Amino acid sequence: MLQQSSSAELKQAGDGRLTLSGALDFDTVAKLRPLLQRYLRPGEIILVNLKRVGHCNSAGLALLLQWVEDARQHGSTVQFRNLPHSLAEIADLYNLKSLIPVV
Repeated sequence: MLQQSSSAELKQAGDGRLTLSGALDFDTVAKLRPLLQRYLRPGEIILVNLKRVGHCNSAGLALLLQWVEDARQHGSTVQFRNLPHSLAEIADLYNLKSLIPVV
């Protein structure tokens, strides 16, 4: 049986808004991590909509936390909208939900 690899993408959706779609898992997060960098500017607030995210696991949570840190290092802010329930549960489990800025 052939195993299909996961896919995910980050697309610009307008001024300061991005849409993340696909799976957030161990196969996709390494490719996604550097993609936010091109949108980070000092003083900017970037809003990432997660409504189109499908499957996600702890690697997806790690990605969001890393994006928060990447934004902080660039003097900008990243916020998330439509956090998937499974990611919220993982964040609660590890007591990390307060570190993910959800609007």
